Amino acid sequence: MVGDLDSYNYFYPDDLVALNPLASKDKANMLVFKKNSFSHKRVSDLLKYVSKNDLLVFNNTKVLPCMLKGRRVRPSSDNVKPKVSVTLNKAIDGNVWTTFCKPLKKLKKGDKIIFSKDLSADVVSFNLAQCVMSFDPGAKELIPCLQEIGYMPIPPYIMKKRGPNKADVINYQTPFAEIYGSVAAPTASLHFSEDYITSLKRKNIPHCFITLHVSGGTFLPIRENNIDNHKMHSEYAKVNENAALLIQKTLKRGGRVIAVGTTVMRVLESSCFVDNSFQAFTGSINTFIKPGHKFKVCSGLFTNFHLPKSTLFILVNAFIGTKQATELYRLAISNRYRLFSYGDCCLLFP
Repeated sequence: MVGDLDSYNYFYPDDLVALNPLASKDKANMLVFKKNSFSHKRVSDLLKYVSKNDLLVFNNTKVLPCMLKGRRVRPSSDNVKPKVSVTLNKAIDGNVWTTFCKPLKKLKKGDKIIFSKDLSADVVSFNLAQCVMSFDPGAKELIPCLQEIGYMPIPPYIMKKRGPNKADVINYQTPFAEIYGSVAAPTASLHFSEDYITSLKRKNIPHCFITLHVSGGTFLPIRENNIDNHKMHSEYAKVNENAALLIQKTLKRGGRVIAVGTTVMRVLESSCFVDNSFQAFTGSINTFIKPGHKFKVCSGLFTNFHLPKSTLFILVNAFIGTKQATELYRLAISNRYRLFSYGDCCLLFP
């Protein structure tokens, strides 16, 4: 049943989880689904499937180095200052953020967390498994403080195997990163080099950028057996005038709008964009794309392979069909494709 969460489960060997990207990004495997058939290619082959009649849409969000290590300070605890790990999730207002904390049970309202001589935070409240904190960067701005002491927020399935390293500062940031705000990378674009846009211009292939600041909610599991009952997390999104106009022109001439990543697809298929006749907008979206969704903008998707039972894997099922998605992942795993954020990818044309 398409609404049953177990329908979106699959098994994968643990050693297929990519812990680091390939040194040569365009050598990554790319499993292509087109005209109801599959073929094994490389990322370097991508532009063979795209023409000047199409439009590639990228996400220009920039990942914050928002994993912090600090110590809790509480007036009543004397010299006891337990260590606390804090990962920023989503900005609420100014320097007030929802966060994920470990160990959460050692915190209570009114606690102060000291991260460095410049940065501290006060515990404001709790919301389910998250802690709301008000950050105080002193005389500095918050982002420069994070750049000085923060680690890149690599996904939990990588963190538990190796932890963060210095290379993640470069590896977990896309070449199109421009606007700080994400706490997870739009990983499809990690496959491209710094000069990729130059190659698009040389081949006269249209492209544009939208913004979706990925929140930590992308890693939260679905807890409802019926996916129709799942409440999707909200994220900041923006489509500027130039991108909206290019998308409108592409659709009008019958070209294909190809989303580079699920983050882009969630923005372009959101009600904020579709119901407003594909006009520019800035706002909060909570688009959950699942089987039954009527695609109005995107006719192609370039994306990584995603965790079982995740909203992203469900999105792939919605785009190409459950039977085809099952076969896509079976082929990838049987051919030992590298999985998830630092892994291989697929190019989908249903």
